[in-house]
Amino acid sequence: MEERQARRLTAFQVFLHLRDRLRSQTPTSVIRLGDGEGALLGYPTLTNRQDVDRSLLIWLRTKAVPEEDVLALVGALKHAVYNADIVGLPRQKQIQQEGFYLWRAVQESVDALGLLSPSTQETHTALHRLLQHALLYRPLLQDSPFLGIISCRPIGEALQALFNIGEVQWHGVRGELDATGPIETTHYPDGFNEMRGTLTVPFPGALFLVGAGAFGKVYCQWIKERGGIALDIGSIFDAWANVGRVGEPVRGLEVYRALPSITKRRAMQRYNQLADDLGLDVPLADATARYARSLPESW
Repeated sequence: MEERQARRLTAFQVFLHLRDRLRSQTPTSVIRLGDGEGALLGYPTLTNRQDVDRSLLIWLRTKAVPEEDVLALVGALKHAVYNADIVGLPRQKQIQQEGFYLWRAVQESVDALGLLSPSTQETHTALHRLLQHALLYRPLLQDSPFLGIISCRPIGEALQALFNIGEVQWHGVRGELDATGPIETTHYPDGFNEMRGTLTVPFPGALFLVGAGAFGKVYCQWIKERGGIALDIGSIFDAWANVGRVGEPVRGLEVYRALPSITKRRAMQRYNQLADDLGLDVPLADATARYARSLPESW
């Protein structure tokens, strides 16, 4: 397991993968799996309905979801995982942490059910935070002609102004907490089914950022099927909106204003320092690695 984790992609390698896919306009899905997804992926053999209800209560503010709908969601999530290009999985320390068996359920479900295709690459669940700390959202978004957003946070105008994005398309979903955006349509199944019909990709290779719990993984799959490139960033939308589940040391959009440019060397130092400070068992950034030669000198 340790050897497997050592082979996982760093955020810098994921950035390069996405940059290449954007240039070639190749449909792509990059998703992350946490303990909430573990409850669904393991159901009903590794986890039980009580585990699922815990996740549903967070995502939907209710656990009153018929069994038929739960099983449909489980199937859609498994399909999204299998068809993803890069999947973020829990760290070894998370899997071994006592009392947090749903993290372990993610890895056990993925392995036991063969949910990763032969071409799928692995990274870490914390990818969204690592990209933020290395300021790698800037080179992904800067001067983009289009950005699609699926989130409860109406953050589009702020991103458009900061990164000089041509057009922003926001698909709002109901938030997990009270007062998290203007959308009040129940996310599942009503909002979910509505998204299925209204989600459009304006051109091949259009980039979408997605933050919508387990449903967001499915949305990433739909975006890929429709020709787009989807990146699951979850609670980074909260950080950018300066509300909700932000957590330190993730910073909001102000970090991009405070650091209008960062060198590759400095970004890697920040990345490795974060891993050291938080005790993250993730592969460190390596300035001597072959992939580092493909990175811009600054961004």
